[in-house]
Amino acid sequence: MKYLLYCICQQDVDEPPQEQGIRVVTGHGLAVVVSRVDEPIAAPSVSALLAYESVVERIHALQDVIPLRYGCRMESEEQIVRLLEDHHQEYEALLVQLRGMTEMGIRLLWQECAAPSPGLPQSPGAAYLASLRNRYNSEDALAPEESLLADRIVALLARWSTEQRREVSSSPQGRLLSLCFLTPKARVEEFRKKAREISLPRGVKLLLSGPWPPYNFVASAA
Repeated sequence: MKYLLYCICQQDVDEPPQEQGIRVVTGHGLAVVVSRVDEPIAAPSVSALLAYESVVERIHALQDVIPLRYGCRMESEEQIVRLLEDHHQEYEALLVQLRGMTEMGIRLLWQECAAPSPGLPQSPGAAYLASLRNRYNSEDALAPEESLLADRIVALLARWSTEQRREVSSSPQGRLLSLCFLTPKARVEEFRKKAREISLPRGVKLLLSGPWPPYNFVASAA
C-alpha cells in the first residue's frame, strides 16, 4: 500500500471532506490530504481521476490549497512528514501567494479552416508571413496571431487577475490556445462578466471555465 497525495494546506483549518479513506497527515504547521491506495496502475480510469479532482475541488472551496497533480504517491506517513519538514518554508510562502485565490480558464479554438497555417504563399510578403507561422507553429509556441489575441485578452482581464499562464496545442478541430488566470475568489463573477466582452476573430471559439484549484500556478510541489 502507498499514500496518494491530493493537496497541501494549513494544519489549523477546516477538515477535508468526510469520505471513506480520506485522511490528513500533519507536520510543521501544514497538512497533506491523502488516501491509501494499491500499487499504481498503468492508466488510471476516468472515474478515478474525476473522484480525485472532486476531493481537491471541495477542499479548495473551503480553504487555500496547493493542489497536486494526480499520481503523486509516497511510501509512508513518515515520508510525507519529511516532505513537509524539507519544504515547509516553500509551501508556506506559496500558500500566502495563493491566499484567497482561484484559477479561471479561457480556451480558444482556432478551427482548422481558421487556424494559423503556412498556406500557399503568392508573394514575397506572403512568403515572409508563412515563414513566421512555420517558426511558431509548434506544440509549445504561439503563432503571431495567437500571441496577439492572448495579449489582448490578458490586458482586458488584468484588473481581475494577478498572474496568467498560456499554452497552445493541436487538436483534431484545430489549434487550441489555453489561458489560465490566478483570480481572487471574491472577483470571479466580475472576471466572468468582463470575459464575456472579449471580441474574437472570425472562426475562433471561446470556452470560459472555473473556478478551479490553481494547478497551473504551482510548480511540482512533491
